[in-house]
Amino acid sequence: MSFRIDYTHDCAKVRSQLTPAQRTDLDSGMAAIANDPYGCGSSATYSRDRREATLGRSIFVVYQVSSGQLLVTVVRIQAGP
Repeated sequence: MSFRIDYTHDCAKVRSQLTPAQRTDLDSGMAAIANDPYGCGSSATYSRDRREATLGRSIFVVYQVSSGQLLVTVVRIQAGP
């Protein structure tokens, strides 16, 4: 069962400014998270449903899982060099 991925307005803006390689890392990582939002090397932060993960070589994301809606909302994207 796959979760739907949604980006906050700010995250969508950051996503559009990533390099092609970073965008590939983000999209591949988020596809894996959509299939297993509590796994994929992620860690819980403030609660079980608030998670963070490093995707690829340089993308850090924070996301919120809404199990009842099968939704993952990305609330922060940080891209490294």
